[in-house]
Amino acid sequence: MTKKISVVMSVFNQERFLKESILSILSQNFRNFEFLILNDGSTDNSLMIIKSFKDKRIKIFQNRQKKGLARSLNYLITKAKGEYIARMDGDDISLPNRFKEQVGFLNQHKKIALAGSWAIIINNQGKTVGKIKYSQGYKDIRKDILNDNPFIHPSVMFRKNIFLKVGGYDETLLYSQDYDLFLRLVCNYQCVNIPKFLFKFRWGPDFSKQKKQHLSALKIRLNAIKKHGYSKFEYLKVIKPALLYLIPAFVKSYYWSKKFR
Repeated sequence: MTKKISVVMSVFNQERFLKESILSILSQNFRNFEFLILNDGSTDNSLMIIKSFKDKRIKIFQNRQKKGLARSLNYLITKAKGEYIARMDGDDISLPNRFKEQVGFLNQHKKIALAGSWAIIINNQGKTVGKIKYSQGYKDIRKDILNDNPFIHPSVMFRKNIFLKVGGYDETLLYSQDYDLFLRLVCNYQCVNIPKFLFKFRWGPDFSKQKKQHLSALKIRLNAIKKHGYSKFEYLKVIKPALLYLIPAFVKSYYWSKKFR
C-alpha cells in the first residue's frame, strides 16, 4: 500500500527522550505512514534505542559522522515515498491525533502547502510550562513571518512535491534552516497553522547558540525582503530581530523563562 505520510527524524545524541518520541509516532491514530529515522553520528545510545523498535514502518539510516540537520533531512526526504512529509524531533511528543488532523486538513485544502499546529510546552521533566498559539491564517502568517518564525519546525506537515520545488533545506546554513525554508514556502504558497494542540514541544533554549541563530535569521529576513516582493517598508520589521541579536544572553534567558507561563 502506498504510504500517505513519510515521517522524517534526524537524531543526534538524544537518548534521554528518544524512546518516548518514537512511541508517540508509532501510537498515532492515523497509521498509513513510514517512519524514516537517521542517526546523525550520535556518540550516545541513540542508535541502540532506534534499533530496539521492531515496527516494520521504521526505516533506519546512519551517518558515521555528523552531517547536520539540513543535510540529513534533505537526504531522508529523497528516500521518502509519502505524499506528505511530517517532521519530528527526537525529544518532542506528537499527540495521538496529530497525523489524522493534519492529513484530513491537507486532503481537504488542496492549495495549502504546509500545516503546522499549536503546541504545549514541556520541560525536561515532561511538565507543562506553557502553550504556543501562533497565527493561524495565511495572511497573518505572511505578515508576521518577518518578525518571527510562525511555525514549530517538528510539528509541521507539508507536501513533498512543493518542498522539492522550493529547493528543500539550504545546506549552507548552520542555523535557522527551517526559518529559511518557511520563508520560501510562505512567499510562494499558502501555509497555515491548525488551531489545535497536536504537539508537545520540549523547551530548552541553548543560549550559547542564540546569538548566531539571531544573526543567521536576520540575514535570511533581509534576503527574503529583496527576493520575494515585500515592500521596502518591511525593513522596519527587521529592527526588532536586530535588537534581539544585541541583547545579552542572560536577559534573553529571563525573557524566555517568563514567555510561556
